[in-house]
Amino acid sequence: MKKTMIHIMATTGITLVVLALVATCYSATVIFIRTVFQALVLNIAIYIGIYFLNRFEYHYPILETTLKLITVLALVLTSGWIFEWYVNMSVFVLVLMTIVIFSICIFLDTMSLRDEVKAINVLLEGEEEIITPQTGEK
Repeated sequence: MKKTMIHIMATTGITLVVLALVATCYSATVIFIRTVFQALVLNIAIYIGIYFLNRFEYHYPILETTLKLITVLALVLTSGWIFEWYVNMSVFVLVLMTIVIFSICIFLDTMSLRDEVKAINVLLEGEEEIITPQTGEK
């Protein structure tokens, strides 16, 4: 639960930075506080959706990633309608932002997983050294 909350907050932060970059391209000067909370609510909904998708076992990682992207896009586009984002932003820009944010999150998850695998390998190597001194082998 704690890790999920950290991911939600990190994703919301990434969302706001990407939104600020897009807003800068449109010469905008402010992001309203309600936008911050809308992004937070959307990211909570996304993580709930991903939680339900993770309950299934997929034989193909590309299928899993595609289903997650489709779910995220559906939630973002629905949120755009609910929160009336289309008054200030086109659907194309919103989809592009979503793909960029999704890609950044996938990259960060991959780096985190890579670090966890390295830590597990170090622990396994440590266990092998503890076991093998009895035989004199390394």
